[in-house]
Amino acid sequence: MLLDLINNFSKNYNFKKSEIQKIISDISVNEKQNIESINLVLSTDLHLNELKKKYFNKDHLTDVITFNLEDDKSYIDGEIYISMDRIIDNSNQFKCNINDELKRIIIHGVLHLFGYDDSDKIKKNNMTSLENYYMKKFPDIIIN
Repeated sequence: MLLDLINNFSKNYNFKKSEIQKIISDISVNEKQNIESINLVLSTDLHLNELKKKYFNKDHLTDVITFNLEDDKSYIDGEIYISMDRIIDNSNQFKCNINDELKRIIIHGVLHLFGYDDSDKIKKNNMTSLENYYMKKFPDIIIN
């Protein structure tokens, strides 16, 4: 799997690409998914809000947006956009550290790439259960 980690947020953060890649790879094995490549873009509220308006015709803040760029269902070639502004705000709101919130949102984005949906309460509960499972499985530090 090729992971391209793009930090458009702040050079003050050091993201551990090898740990992030391990988490994504292990989830793909567990979920029986084949990942060709993922672009993981760490960005701002403004950038994700622009994407949300452009591609979803919605004007509100979001923590993650995913795009599967490949029509061939035999493998994943995707992009995950994460708002670090949301990560920081959510970590304060939910009283958790930035590392854990970022890890949870990366896991959430990967699950979306694999076809999981959180559009209703049952699907959201299923995704949250999977996120909790993977959070326990990967206690790694991914940001300094």
